[in-house]
Amino acid sequence: MSTLMEIESAVTALPTSEQQMLLKWLQSVVGSSVIKQPANAARRDAWLRSVEQRRLRGATSKTGTSIQQIMSDLRGD
Repeated sequence: MSTLMEIESAVTALPTSEQQMLLKWLQSVVGSSVIKQPANAARRDAWLRSVEQRRLRGATSKTGTSIQQIMSDLRGD
């Protein structure tokens, strides 16, 4: 891997457990200069990944009425 973008892409593709292992290794190599992500931000990121996974599982690749339009119709907007 020759560029930072390729490395970032490869790391993003790793499962969370492997990302955490990589982070621990990087922290041991770099030392205390690595700033830890706050717990609330980590929970938010995990939640966002969960939502994205659910969105992808529910995707049908078919065009039609969006869920936003359906909800708007139901509310009478």
